[in-house]
Amino acid sequence: MKRFWIALTAFALVAPPASAHDIVPGVGGFAGGMLHALLVPAHLMALIGLGLLAGRLAKRRATAEIAFAVALVGGLGAIAFGTGETPALLVLLGVSALSGLLAAAALPIPSPLVWLIAIATGVAIGLDSPPDAISLREAYVMMAGVWLGAVLVLVLVAEAAARLTRPWQVIGLRVLGSWIAASAILVLALQLSR
Repeated sequence: MKRFWIALTAFALVAPPASAHDIVPGVGGFAGGMLHALLVPAHLMALIGLGLLAGRLAKRRATAEIAFAVALVGGLGAIAFGTGETPALLVLLGVSALSGLLAAAALPIPSPLVWLIAIATGVAIGLDSPPDAISLREAYVMMAGVWLGAVLVLVLVAEAAARLTRPWQVIGLRVLGSWIAASAILVLALQLSR
C-alpha cells in the first residue's frame, strides 16, 4: 500500500499543469478552435442549454442562432483587441443554469428572452476563449475555429431538439435541461465560494 501512495505522489508531482486551451496535445489552430466548444464543459453546457431553448422556437430558431453567431463574433473581437480578464465563466454558468431551468420547465418562452440568452452566451463564450497562440495569424485562425465549432454545436443541438417531439423524447430533453441546470448551479456555487 505504501508503494501505491509513493507512486501516486510521484505521478501528481510530474503531471503537467491544466490548460483549457490545450486540451488535445498537438491539436491547435483551426482544429483546436473547433474542438474548443466540445471540450470545455462550461461552453458545452451553455450551448446545449441554448440549443434546447432555440429548438422550441420553430420558425424563429434561425434568429436565435444568428444572434448567437453575431454575439460570438463580438466576444471574440473583444478578445482580439486585448480585453482583460472578465467574469465570462460566471456568465456562462448563469446562462447555462437559466437555459437548463427553462428547458426543464417546458413552459412557453418568449422569443426575445431566448435571443437575449443567445447574445449573452455568444459574448461570454467569445470572452472565455482566448487563443493560445504565438502569432496573430494563428490566433485569428484559432478564433475562427472557435466560432465555427460553437455555431455548429448550437445548430445541431437546436435542430435535434426541434425534431424530438414524441412525448418520451420531450421528457428526455427536459431531463437533459435539468441536468444542465443542476451542473451549472453546482459549479457556479463552487466558483462563487472561492
